[in-house]
Amino acid sequence: MGKNPNRSLQAILTRRLTLTVGVFWLAGSVLAAMTMYHEMQEAFDNSLVTTAYRYAPLIDEYLKDHKGGSPKEVLPSPAMGEILTDDHGDGDGDEELGEDYLMYHVRDGGGRLLLRSFNAEEEPFEAPLVEGFYNEEDFRIYSAVLLGGQRVIQVAEPLEHRREALMESVLAQFLPIALLIPVVIIQLIVVLRGGLKPIKRVRDEIEERGEGNLQPLEQDEAPEEISTIVTAVNRLMGKLEAALSVERSFTANSAHELRTPIAVALAQTQRLLAELPAGHAARKRAVQTEEALKRLSRLSEKLLQLARAESSGGFSPTGQNQDLGPTLNLVIEDIRRAGMEGAHIRFDTENLATLSANIDLDAFAICMRNLIENALKYGGDEEPVDIRVIEDHIVQVSNGGAPVSPAELSQLTTRFKRSSNKADGSGLGLAIVEAIARNTKAELKLYSPRPDHADGFMAELRLHQS
Repeated sequence: MGKNPNRSLQAILTRRLTLTVGVFWLAGSVLAAMTMYHEMQEAFDNSLVTTAYRYAPLIDEYLKDHKGGSPKEVLPSPAMGEILTDDHGDGDGDEELGEDYLMYHVRDGGGRLLLRSFNAEEEPFEAPLVEGFYNEEDFRIYSAVLLGGQRVIQVAEPLEHRREALMESVLAQFLPIALLIPVVIIQLIVVLRGGLKPIKRVRDEIEERGEGNLQPLEQDEAPEEISTIVTAVNRLMGKLEAALSVERSFTANSAHELRTPIAVALAQTQRLLAELPAGHAARKRAVQTEEALKRLSRLSEKLLQLARAESSGGFSPTGQNQDLGPTLNLVIEDIRRAGMEGAHIRFDTENLATLSANIDLDAFAICMRNLIENALKYGGDEEPVDIRVIEDHIVQVSNGGAPVSPAELSQLTTRFKRSSNKADGSGLGLAIVEAIARNTKAELKLYSPRPDHADGFMAELRLHQS
């Protein structure tokens, strides 16, 4: 089953931490914005109150100097600022009262407009003539009642100005956070990747383990959180190693103990055949018994090879390349002398002298004998078995016959799995080669039909070189 990157621990932690940090940042920013809103409202309101009472005496003197004038005849605030500066030497009045967003009306106790700023509307505000704040549709107004109610100064600020100021402040707060979120995500990925390296290292070590390598995992660098997992895996591999050792020992011991009685029984049967006349009624049963004992002898030999191939102390790389040409020649000649359809072997010796790999000679001989015997048993009778050496470390053994289905081909290296074409074999030959290849870092590839053919079968053994 393929790996799903969305289910990896790193991806899950990154998403959850990013979501958590983002939610808390957003909640904190909203809370800060609400606090800022209230603080700014208080600051703006204080500014209205301060402006009203700060300039109340100056406005009072200005109105005394211009007693009797109508509101429309009163100069706008810049001119008023000049008058205030000339008369009182205070230049601060024009600076604040002259701001575009600040405006005021001065009214008498009856509500008549006495004075207004240059940017104020000609009509008085709708705010009542009482001390305090009042909100109109577009303005925030503060009314300061002076002289026992005979004069009222109403200072107003557009609500649009407050909204703009608040928006600018919020943007100034949120913009750095928005820019920091990608940086935080990248940093989270980097930190999590570094923090999960020990877990990935343990995972890789577990993936490297197999039937041929059940050594305990290293625990020195394992974090405390997964040390118990490593301990459990080591215990499991220990139990598996013990079970496999028992199985291999039983298989090897059984096959070894059976060799002697099988050989004795075969010898007795062959002697009986020699003593029986040609037309004797028991001769046919004796021949069948001989064939059965031969098959049983071959099976015990295969079981011994399989037990040795799968054992942890069995075949392994020798540490240096071995000259394998003479060994392959010897195997082929031995099969021919044994009468196993030797006339049907076609051996291409062109690259035989260059054949070398990092493998034990006995292990290589067992591999080649099993591959050749498998081709002879399951190949077609009309075509020879072809043996070729490719690129000084690859040996190909191919045969004719009906092709093997893809589903059956993938199962041929399983123990006791026979091709459906014939059923004379033990079903262990390819399993033995696969086990030796795994322990010697070689690779066994199976093809059916053969490359560039419409039928047949080919086994390719890619040997490991130092």
